[in-house]
Amino acid sequence: MKLVVTERASNWLQQRGIARGSQVAVWAEKQGNQVRINYQAKQPDQAVATVSQGGVDFYVEFAEEWFFSGKQVTIDYRGDDRLAYEIAAEPVPNVDTTKQQPTPAPADASTAASRKYEEYWE
Repeated sequence: MKLVVTERASNWLQQRGIARGSQVAVWAEKQGNQVRINYQAKQPDQAVATVSQGGVDFYVEFAEEWFFSGKQVTIDYRGDDRLAYEIAAEPVPNVDTTKQQPTPAPADASTAASRKYEEYWE
């Protein structure tokens, strides 16, 4: 999950009363076949994603991960006196496949455990 908040969105919220240093919860609500993104200034309980912009911390709670998982949600302000949201699949990071991956430790056939950790069991 990736949460992106533009500087324009943060500035607009501050003009509407969200103070610098505030923490703003972001969550989704299903309304029929559509999803609406909401926000509210409040303290986090179990934040799983946080992003800071313009002195304001935006976060997603654990309970809201159902919607945000695997997505990039961009929050922007485009001048029509409300925030705009863009929801897309989360970009996959570039992986350097030219580097050799480490070889896993051989497994013990009797316990399926890595031989590296057998000494802890005795």
